[in-house]
Amino acid sequence: MLTDPKEFLINAYHSMVDHVKADALYKTYLRFFNNTVYYRNTPLDTYPKGKLILAGSGKASLNMGKAFVKYLPQQYDDSLFISPVKGSDTPFKVMLGDHPIPGINSLRSGESMLELISSLDENDILIYFLSGGSSALMELPEQGLTIDDLGKATDIFLANGLSIHEINILRAALSRVKAGKLASICKAKCYVFVLSDVMRNDMAIIGSGPFHPSNSDPEKMSEIIDKYDLHKDLAQTVMNAFRSYEVDKIRKIPHFLIGSNMDLMHAAEIACFDAAVKPLSFPESLFGEAQKSGKMIADMLKLYSGDKPACMIFGGETTVSLNEHPGKGGRSQELALSVLQELKDTPGLYLLSAGSDGIDGVGGAAGALIRTDTYHKSQELGLSIQEYLAKHDSYHFHEQCGSLIKTGYSGTNVGDVVMALIL
Repeated sequence: MLTDPKEFLINAYHSMVDHVKADALYKTYLRFFNNTVYYRNTPLDTYPKGKLILAGSGKASLNMGKAFVKYLPQQYDDSLFISPVKGSDTPFKVMLGDHPIPGINSLRSGESMLELISSLDENDILIYFLSGGSSALMELPEQGLTIDDLGKATDIFLANGLSIHEINILRAALSRVKAGKLASICKAKCYVFVLSDVMRNDMAIIGSGPFHPSNSDPEKMSEIIDKYDLHKDLAQTVMNAFRSYEVDKIRKIPHFLIGSNMDLMHAAEIACFDAAVKPLSFPESLFGEAQKSGKMIADMLKLYSGDKPACMIFGGETTVSLNEHPGKGGRSQELALSVLQELKDTPGLYLLSAGSDGIDGVGGAAGALIRTDTYHKSQELGLSIQEYLAKHDSYHFHEQCGSLIKTGYSGTNVGDVVMALIL
């Protein structure tokens, strides 16, 4: 029974995040039977003639690997994980990368991963754990480019509001550890476990697909560059890399999807059922500019005339096109602020907008939870919602209004969720 809407949304968020952590997801399909590890009905060879290596990259990779070890029948021989945090009680070798803009830590991590993968031979087995965030955390520029070139290019992509699909299509030409290029140098038998933070779960897009054939080509790259008029901002060395890019043939490596944004939404539905709240789910409905998604959600809430209490659940991932001197915030916080701009002091307003990884943009917040009182508080403080939206400074707005959600890194990453209560 729903008694405290704010408490319900906060508890639902934590429950959803727990539901999409690797240890919970593995319980459904990962099994050890008759001295063999199975994922779904596929047996995995974990007994190499040579070495058994565990490696991974991305925000959730470390937890994915730690949870997997419980199913292994024997000790692994070596490991390397690229993560935004070291984690606690970690049995692996861990290197830190930079996020969301690749930097010197990403470069060192990329060099180390390339060295490890290159050292393996046909007698070895590699089990790799991949999640979103890998694209920035692990990097190694193509010949003629520097990590500074890649960092500036990524900054330009993000500032212009490119989708993750578009960014990763472009990244294929700039990196030696993306677009299947790790697969091309890996001689070992290999399995890749994937946690998806992108819509449609495209294996070539998640973490820029280091072991998966690319869906990039010069024509697609040219279309994206023209669409956002990137010629004027990108360095000539970067533009040259796009022009000279060629698609290589990559051997097929088994990829196993262990979870996605749909699992997050399913957990949100369960939380609603448990509280006798009617769930109304809209999968893959968050995309494009965060402010436009916020207006869309606000319009849907205004038009709703069904049973109450109900909760509209939206999943996906939006973008934010930044101006020259942006403030602090993230797409989930900006989306919530956009909804508040539209609904203002609508009675009974309660909406949570957050990322499953616990980190929304910059500032250390997972997202925001707004309600009718949030608008009243902003008016008392003399805050202009429109001004904060224009400056992309949602963090400081929510910080003053007490509407931030702060959790720290969650150890998982399956995109974003919005839960809008209708009372």
